[in-house]
Amino acid sequence: MVRKGLGEFKREKVNPKIKHLLLDVLKPHLPDIIELSKALAHVQGVKKVTIEIVEIDQDTESIRVEVDGDAIDIVSLKKKINEMGASVHSVDSVTTEI
Repeated sequence: MVRKGLGEFKREKVNPKIKHLLLDVLKPHLPDIIELSKALAHVQGVKKVTIEIVEIDQDTESIRVEVDGDAIDIVSLKKKINEMGASVHSVDSVTTEI
């Protein structure tokens, strides 16, 4: 923050960084969650990927993907998920920091 006048503060323009995401994802059985987690770990800003299978259907798996990092590139992350044949159903939790 920068002091503007008597008792007034102006917040400097800083881009918030995504630090944590919890995603609900639907994927085919292949690739498996190990291969998917390794692919997602290479996305810009990602430091940790945790995947949990929530439900298995005849052709698909519903999974919970938890991603931690310094400044997660959400666009690149969603693109990589799509490239792996999966789709994001929802963003269930997000943490951002300045």
